[in-house]
Amino acid sequence: MVNLEGDNLLEGTYYYPKPEPGEKIPIQVLNYRRLFAAWSPELKKTLYFEKLPEDENLKRIREIVLLQVYDWLAGREGLIELTDLEFEQFMEVYEAFLEKLGEIQYLRRKKGRKTENIFELKESPYVIREVKKGPFSDKL
Repeated sequence: MVNLEGDNLLEGTYYYPKPEPGEKIPIQVLNYRRLFAAWSPELKKTLYFEKLPEDENLKRIREIVLLQVYDWLAGREGLIELTDLEFEQFMEVYEAFLEKLGEIQYLRRKKGRKTENIFELKESPYVIREVKKGPFSDKL
C-alpha cells in the first residue's frame, strides 16, 4: 500500500496505471497531494518530496499533484502524476462525480511527443430514489 503520509515517499516501488491507447480504466480516488517530483538516475526511479530538493544529482525536478487511486482492472492502488492543467480537468470531473455519481474513467492520449492524462465521468445507469418509510408488505 502506498502511504502518502510521513517520510515513506522516498521508499518503495509504486504502481503507475498506464492504459493502452483507446483503453479506459475505472478508478476510485483515494487521495491527492501537491508535491515535488524528481528523477534519481542512481536509483532509477522517481522520488517525491514535500519541499524543493537541493540535490544536484536529481533530474527533471517539477511540481506535481500526486493522485492516489485504486485501479479496478488491476485490483491495486496506483499513483498518477498530474500537471496543474490536468489537475483542473480532473477536479471538474471529480466535482461532477460527487454530484451525479457514476464512475471516473482514466485514459491517456498522445499530444505531440507528450502523453496527457484525461479523466471522464461515466454516469450511472441506475436511478437513485429516496427511500420512504412504511411496512414492506405494503410495497409487495
